[in-house]
Amino acid sequence: MIYSEAKSAGLAVPLIAILLAIAGIVAVLVATGGRHDSTAGRVWVPQAQQQGSGRQ
Repeated sequence: MIYSEAKSAGLAVPLIAILLAIAGIVAVLVATGGRHDSTAGRVWVPQAQQQGSGRQ
């Protein structure tokens, strides 16, 4: 009697996991990308103090 060998999943399982991870990342980016908060990307940088030391 000839038995067929059971084929392993091989690359199918890791490929599906990677595709699901990419889809999840894209979904999060789309969900958070729609917010237009004007202060979201602002960073406060102190200005250098100007000293009147007499230089001209």
